[in-house]
Parts: sequence; C-alpha cells; structure tokens
Amino acid sequence: MKIDFRPALEGGIPSIEIEPLPAGGNFNGKIIITFYAFDKKEILLKTEKISSRESYRSELPTRGHKDILGVRVERAEADGVIVKMAEWHAVYLPKGRALDYKGSPLLKRPDDFKTYWRKALEKLARAPMDAKIEPVPEKNSATGHLYKVTLNSYWNLPIICWYFVPNDVDPMSPEASGKKYPAIQIMPGWGAEEPPVDRTDKGFITLSVNPKNHGPSKDFFKTPIEHHLWNIDIAEDYYYRAAYMDCVRGVDFLASRPEVDVKKIGAEGGSQGGAFALALGALDKRIACVCSNVPYITNFPDFILLSTLGSGSAFKKYSEREDIGVAVRKTLSYIDIAILAPEIKAPTLVCVGAQDPVCPPLNGIVAINRIPNDVPKKLFIDPDAEHEVPETMRAENNAWYEKYLKR
Repeated sequence: MKIDFRPALEGGIPSIEIEPLPAGGNFNGKIIITFYAFDKKEILLKTEKISSRESYRSELPTRGHKDILGVRVERAEADGVIVKMAEWHAVYLPKGRALDYKGSPLLKRPDDFKTYWRKALEKLARAPMDAKIEPVPEKNSATGHLYKVTLNSYWNLPIICWYFVPNDVDPMSPEASGKKYPAIQIMPGWGAEEPPVDRTDKGFITLSVNPKNHGPSKDFFKTPIEHHLWNIDIAEDYYYRAAYMDCVRGVDFLASRPEVDVKKIGAEGGSQGGAFALALGALDKRIACVCSNVPYITNFPDFILLSTLGSGSAFKKYSEREDIGVAVRKTLSYIDIAILAPEIKAPTLVCVGAQDPVCPPLNGIVAINRIPNDVPKKLFIDPDAEHEVPETMRAENNAWYEKYLKR
C-alpha cells in the first residue's frame, strides 16, 4: 500500500492519496483514516474507513481559518488491534502559501541573543585547539588519504573528526605542498556518528565532525539523558550551545590548514546536521556556502506541533511544563535556526522532503525565508521524500558546491 501526503505548500488544502494493496497482498482488512485539527490536543473533524483494496483520495477537512491539520492512517487487524501506518501534520493557510511562510508569530529573538553567542564564541576561543592528526591508512582510497583528528573544544573537552585529503596532501608534514583545495565540513544527524566521507575524487577535502555525545566523541562526553533535553532549561549550559561551538571548532581546524582554501569552506548536514550547517552559516563568517538537508530544530513553535515522529513531542512536553516551561522556551529561542537564519550571509541551499514527518518541510521553508534576500539562496523540495536525503538532494548539493566552492 502506498500512502502519499501532499502538504499544499504552494497553496490550497493539504490532501492524502492511498493506492491499494496489489492482489494477493497479506492484509485484507479495513483502513481507518482520521482527520483532525491540532491545537493543544486533537480536535476530530472526520473519520473514514476503506478497504485495503480500495483507492482513496481526499483533501483534509478544514475549519476555515489558519490551522494545524492532521491525518492519521491506521489498519484494523483481524484480532482487533489498531496499527498506525502513517501520520502527518501541515499548516493550513486559507490566504497565502506555506512557501512564503516566515514562521510562527511566537518566534522572538531574545534581547541578549547576540551577547549569548558572542560569549560562547569567546569561551571557545579561550580553549586551545591542540589538534592531533593520526593517519588511518587502512581507510585510504584510490584518490585520498584519511586521518583521525582530535580537537580540544568547548568546555575543554575533545571531539573526534575524520579528515579526508587528496593524495598529494600530507597533513603531517611541516612543509606545505602549496596546493589548496576547497573543503566541506559535514555534521551528523541526531545521535549518529558522522563517518569519514571521501570526496577527493571530486577535488574536495572533507572534515566529518562528531560533536559531543556523537560517534567516537562519546568517549570524552556523554549526556546522561537524550542530548537534546540535556540542560534544556539552563540556556548557558544547554547541549546545543556546546554542539554549535564544536562545529565552529571544526572550522577553526580547517582554517588553520595550509592545504585548505580558507575562502572556500562549505557546511553540510542532514536533519540535525542540516541545523548544524545553518547554525555555522549564521555564527561563522568563514563559511562560503551552506547545504542544509531536511533541517531540524527550526521554528520551534510550529515544529513541535507539525512533527509526528522523532523528538518534536519531547520538546513540546518540556516547553509546556509548569515548572520549567518558561526557561525551556527561552533556551530554545537562542538555538532555533529560524532565529539564527537572519545572520546567514553565505549562499545557502535548503532541501526538504514534502512528506517528512520528523523534520516537516516547513522547517526548511521558514529558515530560508528568514535568510536576507540579498543572500543567494535556493529551496529544493522533493515531493516524494520522507525523512531522508535521497539522490535528488545529493545532486542539488553537488551543483551548489560546483557553483560556490569550485568557481
């Protein structure tokens, strides 16, 4: 069974389409489709039941005003158990297009926003980088050599990065070869390791950065709870403040290398890494271009309502707690990519999946709409992509680098 959600980003009413199971499929029961509006809780608008052999298409019912609309598709098993198959939320705008949306009216930049980030950058600068470079010859490729890089970073804690350079570069030699290459810093999705990425065949140096609590950097610091919730009510010590600084430390390393063309450093990532890439574009003017795929933690007031999978619900729960909710919302206002976006001056590509239930497409749309209009920028929407970085997005990334790092 194929279920497609169309969030009506160009205007109109979101819709859902279901293609039936082929003959001989192993499920022959009822499909339950629940339509609702979502405020602080679900408000039921309509329920329909169809056969698993039946084609179906419907616009989501509306209440006639700007709203968060939802649809949930479930199947009723023979034993009576109801199994969720898919669920999406979308913003409905009766006037205007979601493509032009600049975010919730609740988005507020704190008065001390610039001071908050200036102090973080100053604290990072006081921590000596102490870069240690070690060869990893067993992972060398036909066109490049891999090195493990350990950097002292924020809170004077080490992070681990992977550095892939062309064959004619020796990062351990005191003598610079004189050759310089564009570099791309790549950052990880939520909880994942950013592994070595070899693009030396395309003429790029890459630095895969693992911020605190990710990949091998966990050997030096591991949060006692899920990292996105760690110190969420203490803005000065929140996890993402430190993680953004770990990403800046990666750029410090690249900018220190004689083989790197410091005017051609790109930032890339998907999901959480997409947020890191945009944050770097805002916080570090050494970034020459940004490729952000399916970005996370953007436009929090809407994100926590639109996300139906992943950590959006946890952010919502913590931001609504009576004891710490005010402090949580203040913390998130510092690290929200939508609030950082006006600081971006580098050419920026944002790619989103129209059917993404984890980082809904509005995340990327709001981010790019808040980047100043005099900055080169592009939004790419894959109408069929969920929470993924498919080849369509990879091709867009490659074209962006060719335009802004190779020329």
